[in-house]
Amino acid sequence: MTTVVGRRTRRSGSAPLRAGLVGALLLVPAACTAAPPSPAVAPSAVPSAVSSATTSDKASNDICTVRSSYPPSETPPGGVHERGLVVGVDPSDATMSYWNAKEQQFEGFNIDLVVALAELIWPKEDPRKRITFKMVPPGGGAFAMLEADHPDRVDFIATSLTASCARAEQVLFSNDYLDSGQTALVRRRGGDFTGAPEYAGMDQLGGRKVCAAAQTTSLAAIAGYRTAGGERLVPVQAAHPIDCLVMLRQGQVDAVSTDENILLGFARMAPDTVLVTEPPRDNTPFCRYHNGKSPCTWFTDEPHAFAFARGNPESLELLRFVNHALESTRASVWATAHQRWLKGHPDRGMPSPGPAVTSWPPG
Repeated sequence: MTTVVGRRTRRSGSAPLRAGLVGALLLVPAACTAAPPSPAVAPSAVPSAVSSATTSDKASNDICTVRSSYPPSETPPGGVHERGLVVGVDPSDATMSYWNAKEQQFEGFNIDLVVALAELIWPKEDPRKRITFKMVPPGGGAFAMLEADHPDRVDFIATSLTASCARAEQVLFSNDYLDSGQTALVRRRGGDFTGAPEYAGMDQLGGRKVCAAAQTTSLAAIAGYRTAGGERLVPVQAAHPIDCLVMLRQGQVDAVSTDENILLGFARMAPDTVLVTEPPRDNTPFCRYHNGKSPCTWFTDEPHAFAFARGNPESLELLRFVNHALESTRASVWATAHQRWLKGHPDRGMPSPGPAVTSWPPG
């Protein structure tokens, strides 16, 4: 198997690391485990491509979402079957698509779903040998790599990607395969592994620096958030979410804010950090898909989907087969992967697809 980082190709014996993330990934354990590892000392330099983000008077947390896709098809995609599957992932996302340097392979919730897909396409072969993983930027920054003429083109993107109406103008989405919501990760008081959150919730972060990755819905939601007293947050954008984790531990920002499934992984990497515990104001509409077993701290609705190129018949064929794979592995692969990688994530189980769409964007 070959893994690709940007335009540089590496054999699978070398861990793929993004330039500017080498120091940050010192925080990452060799595997995601229930017992958190001891944190490494973070480097002193500020991660690259960090800047203040522009604020807006328009509320950005009420993002229009997409949960339905084209109908599933049991016909394996012909082009992919011949050449293999190329998938865009985030190698630092400890819950979704983590690069395990010890095992020299990608692991995580999304990876388990992709491997199950490959098993359906090539049932008599080792599915991992048919998959090439390529590192892609976070959020909508990855969409260029779906274009046919891109030198590092991928067949689809399997990062922790929110399916929004604005993004549906640019790409096709699979059915929603995971419900989540945006919340925040903060330092623990006292700097130990047992201290309470330095900030209890979003409303305590008014006037504070809150970090998210560029070209993500998370950054837009931070820019649009207002506390109960009407205070703005101070949005800080970095090239990658894990840059934000480094800055949080160094005291350069006060919180990292993105989807809870990502932040769960960050908290395992750095046990001197913790998720906020206090629900934000007026967040009931965003907790519809929360299981209610713990306080809902979500202030956005974040359905997750795989992204495919628009205007490409082969991509549509693959998308429909992916929807088939998601549905056919619902009771087996999805449940097992969720228990392994997202234990404690407060969703209500695998989403049921809504009525299939016949045109795109839906609605």
